[in-house]
Amino acid sequence: MEIAYKVVAKNFHMYPELEGVEDKDTLKEIVKLTDKTLPITKVARNIDFEFYWKEKCEIDKVMQKKNIKSEQHGNSYKQAFIETHI
Repeated sequence: MEIAYKVVAKNFHMYPELEGVEDKDTLKEIVKLTDKTLPITKVARNIDFEFYWKEKCEIDKVMQKKNIKSEQHGNSYKQAFIETHI
């Protein structure tokens, strides 16, 4: 099963909607393996897991010297990341 997660995660950019994947645990495992450097246009509408967005914020902190704080954006890392990049 882990091999399937890796394949789907690696190709997330081609099928970001993950149509047909209904199981929340399966979605979570795929998202854990999904590239955190994918463009916001590919992931914003399709990934709601906060752990993904927290990692993107941490990567952004290192790469672009932005200190994104979820507390300043409704306690949501997704919202913080998106608002910081718009």
